Amino acid sequence: MRKFFVPNSRNSLFRGILTIFLGSILLFVPGLTMRTVMIIIGALLLLSGLVTMILANRKRIGSMSGFWSAQGLMTVLFGIIFIASPSVMVKVFVVFLGIILLIMGLFQLIGAIGTLSRSAWAWIYFLIALMTLASGVYLLTDPFNSAEAILKFIGVILILNGISELFMAWKISRQPQTYKGAPVHDVTYEEV
Repeated sequence: MRKFFVPNSRNSLFRGILTIFLGSILLFVPGLTMRTVMIIIGALLLLSGLVTMILANRKRIGSMSGFWSAQGLMTVLFGIIFIASPSVMVKVFVVFLGIILLIMGLFQLIGAIGTLSRSAWAWIYFLIALMTLASGVYLLTDPFNSAEAILKFIGVILILNGISELFMAWKISRQPQTYKGAPVHDVTYEEV
């Protein structure tokens, strides 16, 4: 799984398409509610926890098997909680997301203010930081009514993230395959 996040054009392309697909579902599927999303997240957590427990008990990798079993059990419990009480989880999720967006917006704003005089791109990051900060404040001031509106917001964020992943895939694939005029060849690493 760790290799999936290593930047290469194939993984970036796959992540970009998957992220745009998920964002489009959140943005364009009519009648999708946060309650439904919480139930789906719960089902995914339940499935993930069961798979983790089964694999941990099958492989029995020494002391790590107990850790993986405990992690799988906790994931199963969270999945059951999400499925059993989605309305409560929506409220908790929205407040938690509001806090995260508020903190992210503050850090982005501090970083953008420090670079405003050095780059024209900093103004774009400054505007994104203000939007992130404002969305965090909105979620925290009205978490119950903003729960449905957040789906569209998350959908837009996922689509933008997917587009940036596709751009990275294109950028990585266009990198020159030469070093100091000589062609570059990938070789396997061998420790001597």
